[in-house]
Amino acid sequence: MAWEKVLCRFTRNDYEPDIVFWNKLKASKFEQKQSAFPPPDFIVEILSKSTEERDRGIKLDDYSLHGVGEYWIIDPEHFTVEQYIQEDNKLVLLLKLHEGFIKSYAIQGFQINVEDIFKELN
Repeated sequence: MAWEKVLCRFTRNDYEPDIVFWNKLKASKFEQKQSAFPPPDFIVEILSKSTEERDRGIKLDDYSLHGVGEYWIIDPEHFTVEQYIQEDNKLVLLLKLHEGFIKSYAIQGFQINVEDIFKELN
């Protein structure tokens, strides 16, 4: 289940990531009127000058500590996507691309051409 802008509860902070995805098992436990959700399996944050420090700092730390399996940071200024994956209880940078296809590890069958992410900005 994928959503945009929902409140995700972590032990230290609550966040509203730009895009989130939960696997079927986690999503099946959601309640009809639920307003806060557990850490997702996949998170995308879109950088801006005002959010960059937080997206690369405390959010990356919290997402790592809470088992987020995959985290993408999209940088619209430099037309890049950074892909972090969970490794030994920490999100580590796997790829930083400005072209070609990026394949998700958390969402089976999902891949996208990096250039398509930025098509409307060109």
